[in-house]
Amino acid sequence: MWPVYIDSKRSRNEGRKIPKDDAVSAPSLSEISRAARKLNFSPETESSKSYPGLWYESSGRVIVERNEISKKELLLKISNMINGSRKNK
Repeated sequence: MWPVYIDSKRSRNEGRKIPKDDAVSAPSLSEISRAARKLNFSPETESSKSYPGLWYESSGRVIVERNEISKKELLLKISNMINGSRKNK
């Protein structure tokens, strides 16, 4: 999972996969990993990777094993978890 998938600052052409209303502003790898852990997934962080469409930015990615859940559902759940944790701060 690349952070750009749920970044509200990015356009669909730049790689965002979910609606802007559900997306998060500049999600970090640690936020994504923490949200995945809270949702009982086993995240693995690869901080040295770059999203192919934005190869010049070292954004990193989080590998998440998704069992019987679609990619979009996973992205929405993680994004909602991050939004919820940001509002509680």
